[in-house]
This record gives sequence, C-alpha cells and structure tokens, in this order.
Amino acid sequence: MLLIIHRTEVSRFRFCQNRVERGCEVVQGRVLGGTSTINDMAYMRGSPADYDEWALNGNEGWSYSQILPYFKYSEGNYDKDISKNKLFHSTQGPLDVGRYPYVDDNVDVLLSAFNELGYNYTDINGRNQLGFMRIQTMSYYGERVSSYTAFIDPVKKLRPNLDIVNEALVTKIVLKNVGDTVQAIGVEYIKNGTKVRVKTKKEIILSAGAINSPKLLMQSGLGPKEYLEYVGVRVFYDLPVGSNFHDHLSVCLPVIKLTKTATVSKFPEKMKDITDYYTRGVGPLSANFQVVAYIESSMSEVLGTPDIEVRFKGHGSNMYYDRIDMCISLLTPGSRGHIVLNATDPVFGKPLIYPNYLKDTTDERKILEGIREVIRLFDTEVFKTAEFEFDPHPILNNECKYHESVSEDFWSCIIRHFSSPLHNYVGTCKMGTAKDPESVVDNHLRVYGVANLRVVDASIIPKITRGSTAAPVIMIAEKASDLIKNAWY
Repeated sequence: MLLIIHRTEVSRFRFCQNRVERGCEVVQGRVLGGTSTINDMAYMRGSPADYDEWALNGNEGWSYSQILPYFKYSEGNYDKDISKNKLFHSTQGPLDVGRYPYVDDNVDVLLSAFNELGYNYTDINGRNQLGFMRIQTMSYYGERVSSYTAFIDPVKKLRPNLDIVNEALVTKIVLKNVGDTVQAIGVEYIKNGTKVRVKTKKEIILSAGAINSPKLLMQSGLGPKEYLEYVGVRVFYDLPVGSNFHDHLSVCLPVIKLTKTATVSKFPEKMKDITDYYTRGVGPLSANFQVVAYIESSMSEVLGTPDIEVRFKGHGSNMYYDRIDMCISLLTPGSRGHIVLNATDPVFGKPLIYPNYLKDTTDERKILEGIREVIRLFDTEVFKTAEFEFDPHPILNNECKYHESVSEDFWSCIIRHFSSPLHNYVGTCKMGTAKDPESVVDNHLRVYGVANLRVVDASIIPKITRGSTAAPVIMIAEKASDLIKNAWY
C-alpha cells in the first residue's frame, strides 16, 4: 500500500498556517480500493438537498429520489437499529455498514451533552441530517471495509472479463481526431519501466480521483488550451479540467481535558485489548472516532440543512487518550480552487494544487459560528459532571496567544493556524450542462467533446455533499454502471 502526499501551493489566503512549509497536506491512497483503503471509514451520504440541487442545476437523473436506490444497492447494513428503516437502508448489498462494536464512556457523555443543548439523536443517512449520532462506518465488527474488499476481491477470480494490473502508472489516454470529433482509443501505462498500450473496444472509464483524473486528462490533451500549450502538451479539446476544486476544511482543537474518564492504559491492559481484538474483534482497538453532530448555521443556504459537522476523537490516539479533539468542519464551502499540471514535469511531476481555502469570507464566518456553538458544550451539566474541562493551552503555542482570549480575532487566528483538509476533494471534472462554463462531463458522465470516455469518481461532483464523500462516490459508481449498461447493451 502506498500513501501519496501532495502539498498545496502557498496562497495569500492563509490556511494550514501551523505547518512548517505553510501548506496543506493532500493525501490519497495509491492502492487497490483507492482512498477508501486509508480513510476514516465514515459512511455519510450527505443531505437530500445536495442531490436535489445537482438536479436543479441541469443534471437530470441525479435528484435525491433518483439516486437513493443506488445507495441502497451497495449497502449491507448490519446494524439492527438503523437497518429497520427500509425506506433509506438495505441489508442486502456487498458493502458492510454499521457502527463500531466498542463504545467507551466518553461517547455517552458527548451524546448526552448535545441532547442537553437541544439537539436530537438522528440517522444522518436518513431523512433529516441535523442532530447527532454514533457514526456509521464502512466496517465489519472493527475491521475496515473498502471498495476493493467489498466489490473486487469477492469476484476477481470469478470474472474472466476482469484483469487487474498492479504496480503500474497510467501516463496517457490515447486520443485520435476522427473528422470533427475526438475519440478515446486506448490507454498507455508504464510497468517495470516498460511502456504498454492497451486499445479499447467500447470505452474508457477514468476513476483516478479528484486530483489524478484531471491530471491524466490534461496530460492527454484535454484541458485549458492556453495552459496546456504553455506546458507543451498537444491540445485535443479545450475544457475547464481542474477548475472547481473544493473540499471540506476542518479545524481540530485538542481542548477537552479529561480527568476521571481518561482512557490511558498501562501495558498489561493494552496486551489484553490486542488479544480481544484479534480473537473476537471487540475492545478499544475495534473503534475509531464515534461521535458526529450536524449543525445549521445562521448563514445556511437551505433551511433545515447543516453547514457544520463536528467530530470528536481521542487526541493522539483513538483508543488511549486523556484529551479529546473537537473537529469543526465546513460542509458547504463557497471557496473554489484549481489544479494544473506541473510545468517542470507534466507527466511525472506532482500537479500544482491551489485550493483557495477561506477565499470566500463566509466560509470562515461559518466555521467561527460552529466553534462558538461547540464551546457551549462546556456549559452543560453533563460536561461538568464528567469533569470535561476546557483547556486552551495546546492551541496557544503560536501567534494567536497575542489576541484576547476566546475573542473573535483569537478564533479567526486559530482557524487559520489549525485548519486542515478533510481530504474529500471534489469537482475538478465537474458534471453539468453544456452551457455551464465549468462543466467537463454531462449527466451520463461522458467527457464533453470526446467519444468513448467517461469519468466516474469524486471529480464529477459539481458541489460537495454534506459529509465524507466515500459513500457518494460508491453511489456514483453504482449509477454509472447502469448508465454504461444502458449505452452498450
């Protein structure tokens, strides 16, 4: 397994400022299953309003009622409390979904505190996303489930029409001008230093993710004409590839100090936990972060939908900790960035990523409102009884300490220093109508101006969903399979 880490280009808009290199890490999984093999395992579909907005903007067939069946096709939900809601959930799909088998005392404290503030326990993958819950995950009794383990591994030896090439790097989609049209006729890749060309019989499906799908399109000659000519790439079709980059920006604050509910363990206890996990799949090692809440800000664009996600995780370790991180994430970013090829080495060089986080000033104001709401937890009787103490010392070792404590300027400084991507990158091969100047693919995921080429991954998402994007990407793949079958059979 290989973890790819890019770094965003430094911008005059300040974010990720507590890094030595003053840029954000952009992480991807270069492994079978992609980033679903290394992510946080969260199963979050987003809000119904997300998909209805896609459809309202001209993407016919992508409204919530039309895509809900595709979520259910893949879902194998083994949590009896959740799966009993048959309208929204299924138990029959290959993708295991459920909650972790282990719950420590701090989880109950956090859930009860949100309830005291007036929030409701909810199924965030059901009708109403506002509220809080123990998170649903792509896991099976403490073991990760990825798109590879769920969909590919069970059939790879049974399907004669499936060939998997490992340890290879695709360098080009082979294109050909045929009259007034451009056709995708093959793919070039390098394996063990040897270049290989594969011809297509029907079509090519590109699923390299929101960073590498636009990169591969651009280095093949599909992208912004002026920039491709600048880096010396032959242009086949002028498209806005690489624009509309956006992501959820998160601010993690290790400010909940624990005393009587700390889970720090001594070595003999940890050995028992290891034994419990490997023999029965239970105990502290069978769980990741567990509590998530969705909050609507005063700047919400759609009434009754959240702008802010709050996660809680053990500081330094999800199993053994005496401090809890509060992670406040922006679900509805207005800021947009872009990706371009590396002019020094367009093919093998890492692409240049300009995320423009916080360029839209509303983004910072929403995060600030989310922080203020979460700080209210320290006023609850639940927190006081559990002796959850607000301790800002870990976030003061920077220039923010010169601001008045917990003032708006202080929190604004904290946001800019402790911000970090949630690695839910989307939008760089945007799905939209032909009239949309940012669109790269149509509602059938076909690349504009090119025959026999589709994109099926997070890059086609026109506007990011409210929550982690792993589940929406799997839904997109399920729908794409129907689109492809309907086109050819």
